[in-house]
Amino acid sequence: MSLHRGLAAGVLTALMFASAFVTQAPAAAQQPAEPTPVGSVGIRLLEAPVSLQDDPRALAYIIDNLPPGTTITRRIEVSNSSDQEQPITLYPAAASIGADDSGFEVGDDRAVNELTTWMSVTPTDLTLAPNSAAEAVVTIAVPPDAAEGEQYAVVWAQTAGAPTGTGIQNVSRVGIRTYLSVGPGNGPAADLEIGDVTASRDDSGAPEIVAAVSNTGGRALDPSGTVELSGGPGGISTAPVKGSGGSIAPGQTGSVTFTLDPALPAGPWQAAVTITSGLVSKTSGVELTFPDQGSVAAEETSSDSGTPVWIWGLAALVVVAIGVAVVVMTRRRQVG
Repeated sequence: MSLHRGLAAGVLTALMFASAFVTQAPAAAQQPAEPTPVGSVGIRLLEAPVSLQDDPRALAYIIDNLPPGTTITRRIEVSNSSDQEQPITLYPAAASIGADDSGFEVGDDRAVNELTTWMSVTPTDLTLAPNSAAEAVVTIAVPPDAAEGEQYAVVWAQTAGAPTGTGIQNVSRVGIRTYLSVGPGNGPAADLEIGDVTASRDDSGAPEIVAAVSNTGGRALDPSGTVELSGGPGGISTAPVKGSGGSIAPGQTGSVTFTLDPALPAGPWQAAVTITSGLVSKTSGVELTFPDQGSVAAEETSSDSGTPVWIWGLAALVVVAIGVAVVVMTRRRQVG
């Protein structure tokens, strides 16, 4: 399998999520925890499949489709930007994608699922000097009898402070998500549909737009998007506003939320909502007005199923040209 190496640093902010927790003594014995070192521990992916090099998700997460019996490796980098030496432990742990818009969820500590039993990290322990980095290798060995389907995990880089006399220990970790599909070929395609779009206001009164997103493909989605308003009061329009949502498993529905400027007039507006996950992108046009309170459904005016508009325009021109040609030929025959 060909790999794309030397990924751009600007793309690889692989501190995609972080977790911190403490092991504490009984409340009566608790004392202030030791100071947190200046800086932080980071982790990032160093390579991705060449076939996915244009997919921004694959440049930050471990994403692949593997037939049963296949083994792959991925290089990662762990860094210590603090001013203290850091002992770091590397390990895989279970993850899942919850329903009801709960997104990508990681298990407690070293939680195990089927995917984590196929994964290993080398080395498992390393010590980094201040402001230094080191490489490690993640190996995924899919057994020959593995069932088809997509599974999820996370590769953690964990650091823990020394326990205090009262038993308090600060533990923090950063990780890289893993989305692994098992099956032949390139695996099932990713796809999405934009459902209902609603206009509302958040607790502070700022206008919000929430777009329902259905995962109609066979791979997990990490949706983000933009909304652009036009045709507002006095003919005004807005620059695109970004929004994001949690991971959505195949067959599930989530949402993407856009929060707009509190000074924005109520409307009515024409809104172009674009939702993207990896290489999949869809656009829906709606008309909406922000309510004083609560939420209201927007009225759909157009929807882009993924076919470029210029193709439809070209098709229309071809139909017109054929019609004109038929008329000309008919007239010539009548004259003759």
